[in-house]
This record gives sequence, C-alpha cells and structure tokens, in this order.
Amino acid sequence: MEEGIVVVNYKCKNCGGQMNFGDAGSIICPYCGSKSFFSDDDFKENEIFRDKLLQYYKAKAEQKELNYDNDLFWNSVGTESFDLEEGQPLNVEYMKKFNYDGMICFLAKESVVYVFDNQKNATLFLEGINKLIFPAADNKLHRSFPELKATFDLKSNGKVLVFKRRPNCYPASMFSPWESEDLAWVISRMENICCELNYSKKEHCGITIDSIWVDPFLHEAILFGDWRNISDLQSKSDLVALRKVAIALAKDTMSPKELYTFLNSEPEQDAYADFKKWDDVINKGFGGHNFKKMNF
Repeated sequence: MEEGIVVVNYKCKNCGGQMNFGDAGSIICPYCGSKSFFSDDDFKENEIFRDKLLQYYKAKAEQKELNYDNDLFWNSVGTESFDLEEGQPLNVEYMKKFNYDGMICFLAKESVVYVFDNQKNATLFLEGINKLIFPAADNKLHRSFPELKATFDLKSNGKVLVFKRRPNCYPASMFSPWESEDLAWVISRMENICCELNYSKKEHCGITIDSIWVDPFLHEAILFGDWRNISDLQSKSDLVALRKVAIALAKDTMSPKELYTFLNSEPEQDAYADFKKWDDVINKGFGGHNFKKMNF
C-alpha cells in the first residue's frame, strides 16, 4: 500500500453490505438503508483518515452551499468584455455595477469582479484585505470578508481580481428600506465586522451603503467596497459609518426607541464595547436574539 493512502471498509451490521458515505458524518447502507455514525474509536491511530474525511465533508458542504440554482434574485442586465494579457477576453455578465476611482466592481452570478485601471490599485486592494488577522478559533468570520478566487492581467496594464460570491449575496441596499427587526441582524453583522477589524488593529475607512452585502436567508454579511484605504486603527470612523449605513437602510429609525438612541449615539471606545452596547439594544428593544425570516 502506498504511504498516505487510507482504505477503510465498513460493513453494515444488519445485512453485511458495504456502507457508503452519507451527510453530516454518517455512513449509509445502500441495500437496507441502515445508517451509522463514526465514533472516536473509529479514528484511533488513524489521523490520516480523520483528516481526509473532514476534507471530504467540507468539500461536500461547500458544493451544496454554492448551488446557484437556488439564487432567487439573480438577473443579468449586461455584459462587459476585457482584453486579457494572455488568452481569450474576459466576459463579465453582471447584475449590478459600482464605479470607484480607478476601479469598477461587478456583481456577477458566481463572483464579485473588480477591474482596476492599473496594477498599483489592485495591489493596494489585496494588501488591504491581507492585513486582516483572524482568531485561531475562527471557522466562519472569514466569510464576512472578500475571498479571492482568481487574478488576471489586462493588456491595458490593468488587473482583474475575482472574489467568491455566495448565492443570494447582494448589497444590503437592494432590500431597503429595512424593517427594524430585519435591520437588527444587519447591524449585528456589521458590528461583527468592526470587531474583526478591531482585532486586526485596522480600520476600513470605506464602509458605505454599497459596501455592505448580505445574504437575507442565512443572515450573513460581507464587507466588499473599496479596500485600498485600510489603515492602522486610530479612530472610530468605521463605527460612525456603521450608524450612517444603518440609518440609510432603515424604514423607520424611531422604533424601537432603543434603536433610535443607538443610531444617534457616539460610538463606544472600541468595537467590542460598541457591540456590547448594541447587544443591550437587542435585548431591551427587540426582546432578545430571535431569528426572524424576512418577507420579500
């Protein structure tokens, strides 16, 4: 047997058939339908198998999650073409387009595509994202920030950066005006984002109504926008911007009164304290943490 190759056979206890992998750590008999789950004893002295199995389930979960057939809002409005330095032109079919100084951002079906006028701007953008430092225990917070998929050089000396876009991920402004109970989880996610920036000792300096993207079904948020101006943490600018974005998205900032007070308050000394302040609003103004399904 080659080094690193793991062969494991699991026989069904009921009929003796070879068990197949199912979902969520299960193995299923294709003959009688019996289901079983791996225990810690199954992994003793077989860490290679454990690692391979975890990679397998992670890939399966990612494949299921990135099913764009379930993207309910996608609608193509146009296509733009860019001449690459090598190979065929890059055709970007998009739903929304955001113009920035020196770059364009496209909301494509499976990606968020940034096209830069020059290499320097693209480098600054990537360097900004790469300044983030995530806690060792993080297994989901990174999803709130751009995840690079590919890069391309343009004949014009420009550059294209392609980032992952998960299904149903859109600018929060698409769903405005937001009811207060729905806006509450968006503010919570923005506070999460500010806490991560705080952990990295950085400030984004560019949080706007167009840079906050959300998945209204999973209640996730992603900070896109412009990453070229990220700097060392020295002010409360991101927490101030959070309040401005929330006010711009809101249908009614007056109710509950705790929401109004928070949105018109001076941010706390750091993102952690500000999140604590917001959590008090959730408990007192909204009756605690409740997952409310949005109405479209």
